[in-house]
Amino acid sequence: MNRRGFLFGTSLTAAALAVGLSGCTDQAGQPSVKEAGSGELPTRVPFASVKPDLPEVAGGVPPAYFAYPAKPVKRDGFPYQGASGPITALLQGNAAVTPKGSNKWWQQLEEASGFSFNISSAMSADYQPKLQVTLAGGDVPDLVQIVNVPGLPGVLDKFFADLTPYLAGDAIKEYPGLASIPTETWKIGQVNGKIWGIAQPRPPAGTIASYRGDLFAKFGITEPPELRDGQDFLDVCKQVTDAHNSIFAMGADPAGWMMPAMLEMMGAPNQWQDEGGKLTHVYELPVMKDALDQVTQMFKNQYLHPDSASAGAENYTWWQSGRTSIYLQSFAGWGSYAKQSPDWKLDAMVLPKWDGGGSADKHLSVAGYGAYIAIKKGSEERIKELLRFCDFIASPFGTEEQFLVNFGVEGTHFERDGNEPVALPASQTDVPPGLAYIGAQSSAVVYTPNNKPIVQKQYDYLKQVLPTGVTNPVLGLYSEAAVTSGASALKTVNDLQKEIIIGRKPLSEWDAQVDRWRQETGDQQRQEFQDALQQK
Repeated sequence: MNRRGFLFGTSLTAAALAVGLSGCTDQAGQPSVKEAGSGELPTRVPFASVKPDLPEVAGGVPPAYFAYPAKPVKRDGFPYQGASGPITALLQGNAAVTPKGSNKWWQQLEEASGFSFNISSAMSADYQPKLQVTLAGGDVPDLVQIVNVPGLPGVLDKFFADLTPYLAGDAIKEYPGLASIPTETWKIGQVNGKIWGIAQPRPPAGTIASYRGDLFAKFGITEPPELRDGQDFLDVCKQVTDAHNSIFAMGADPAGWMMPAMLEMMGAPNQWQDEGGKLTHVYELPVMKDALDQVTQMFKNQYLHPDSASAGAENYTWWQSGRTSIYLQSFAGWGSYAKQSPDWKLDAMVLPKWDGGGSADKHLSVAGYGAYIAIKKGSEERIKELLRFCDFIASPFGTEEQFLVNFGVEGTHFERDGNEPVALPASQTDVPPGLAYIGAQSSAVVYTPNNKPIVQKQYDYLKQVLPTGVTNPVLGLYSEAAVTSGASALKTVNDLQKEIIIGRKPLSEWDAQVDRWRQETGDQQRQEFQDALQQK
């Protein structure tokens, strides 16, 4: 699973690029969702045919299911009849997928939906350049995953359909799958008060400190750690570290992952702090240097893998092989890895306030995957046709269509343990790349096959951290400076963080770097965001 560091970006795509695109969070690829104003969002119509075992709770806590319905609901209107032509798509995803001609999953999706579709894909690290080349050429596919590019509002207006007339208010009821997506998720694809795209819904849980319970048990930790303060957190890291045998608490780029967690524990704002319309970035606050100093001490104490500052995919390899036991990642990753490796006994620590006094206020992300799906301009009939395909992919939990999108073909991609699906190896190579980003709802609920304990743990975790979560006050506001000068400046800032953490440069260099950041991009971003705040 790709994972991208998310911290410190006023434009979240630029932030991800600056961190090096080594991983993926709920904010990854996040375009700015509206420049000013706030248009009407789609009316939410929850799917009522399947009752959850644990109910949806206000604040972003999704419903939870301990098992898939024995008899999934068959949706009306599929397969769609009379499609005018194949659908083309440009999406993030692994290109190494079994070709459609010999791919039973792909073929069955086409048969069940009534649409033929072809996907061009690129891994997230390579996606923005591919998108820019595509836009420059002018030959835009029917469905395009949007990440930040310079002049984004103009790009959308030139190439893509304004979906507001089709989806705002009660109009979305024509598409029941899309209508069941949570309201907050629709803000991701809203720009200048118009709806430009469809996002994959996810809980806004930000970064979580997941861990392998099987590895913790080897160090004598058999129950979820109850962390009272920062020292308790450090004690756990020390307990699961055996540096002489190349065993460390965690890997991952410390600037992109450990720093966000540390800032949460130390009570820092979620990137920007808004005081009566005046914005201050976390860079500019004393807590930033405190966090940098503490993460530097963690590195010196060998709680972090010595190669973590340059880690990409190695981070997962270390976790998989047992070299590390704590994995900072998105909430969606918890369910994915629990499904793939149930013997890991995955769990997540609720991080504490550094000086004690309860759990840290969670830095919330957007309520979905930030790189949303836009639809190419065309006739009203073609746009509605493409929305119908998106509606199929966004089929709610408990339907035959969602089961196919999520699990594939029985006997090829999964087998059953009772009524519950168990993935087979072909499920890793046959799933069409990026398809889930088209509003698919596997992460819109809490569900892991054959794993009631994980479902209960995830649900309880969300109920604990989401109600007190802290939002980024500029989330959803557009800054051209963040997209342009912000990308290179953020990379420089994050590079310095890593150099400080691993001991190559002193903490004293931080203040001068913040001054350069202000001059190069920070002050301009601040002004653009403040102007946008006044227009909300």
